[in-house]
Amino acid sequence: MSRARVVITDYVFPNLDPEAEVFAGLDVDLVAGQSKTKADVLALVPGADAMLNTYFGPIDGEIMDAMPTCRVIVRYGVGVDTIDIPAATARGIMVVNVPDYCIDEVSDHAVAMLLALARKLPLGDRRVRAGDWAIAPLKPVTSLHGMSVGLVGMGRIGREIARKLAAFNPVLSYFDPYAAGDASLADYISLSFDALLADCDAIILQAPSTPETHHLLSDAAFAAMKRRPIVINCARGDLIDTDALVRALQSGQVSAAGLDVIEGANPPADHPLFAFDSVLLTPHSAWLSEQALYNLQRFTAMEVARVLRGERPKSLLNPEVLK
Repeated sequence: MSRARVVITDYVFPNLDPEAEVFAGLDVDLVAGQSKTKADVLALVPGADAMLNTYFGPIDGEIMDAMPTCRVIVRYGVGVDTIDIPAATARGIMVVNVPDYCIDEVSDHAVAMLLALARKLPLGDRRVRAGDWAIAPLKPVTSLHGMSVGLVGMGRIGREIARKLAAFNPVLSYFDPYAAGDASLADYISLSFDALLADCDAIILQAPSTPETHHLLSDAAFAAMKRRPIVINCARGDLIDTDALVRALQSGQVSAAGLDVIEGANPPADHPLFAFDSVLLTPHSAWLSEQALYNLQRFTAMEVARVLRGERPKSLLNPEVLK
């Protein structure tokens, strides 16, 4: 086999040593760019046998046509919003993601957000720093023991959140139409989406971004919440209608929110979300750890290596290309 050309459209890593380690035993030229425009990518990809992609997008049909020998595009991460999968499928290009590099990190983050908001740690910290040591402003505080916690989405991260939360003895329920009848979830209560909204003291979103889940939490969904829940989202920003969430916080229909992701561009400093003591925000960092960063680079490169060796990648999103 001739020497393979593997291109990286863009990256945010301090170095590419993990990729180089994976490709060390293969006949590979690794070519990395920091593409800002389509012209940058079009100049980079001719002759590419494989592409690794971080944030640049869309990787569309025009770009794919410029690399007719490309066999696989792998996204550094879980979401593949940057890649036109139907266009890739039409050209026989495999599209692959890396869904398992940060399961512990994201599940830890979601649990930490729930604990912090249930115990009102952000509010307590701010008041103490302002010289107010009174506990009355923190009331009421709800114990996690017996709290009704509902998970929307019971994939790998959702299940790990549930496993970790179980140590605090809440009542755990979930909504996931793709997990119906799954015997491994017998320890948890399966609810309809409407029942979960009505019954839960805390709602944790861990669903993918799809047309069906866009604005899953809308004005109507918030209005259906009966228990003034804490809402946690470490999944995808567009699962929540942000304006509707602001209205629900203003009305008290939602008691608190922990958001690692927000739909659209980063909100400006005067956004209404910043005015709430009951909102905890992090900069899309739920996935982050030194080990997760290394795993992301290594696992992404390993998927390319599998394809170059003639093997099937582990997380192939368009298996029809193999037929």
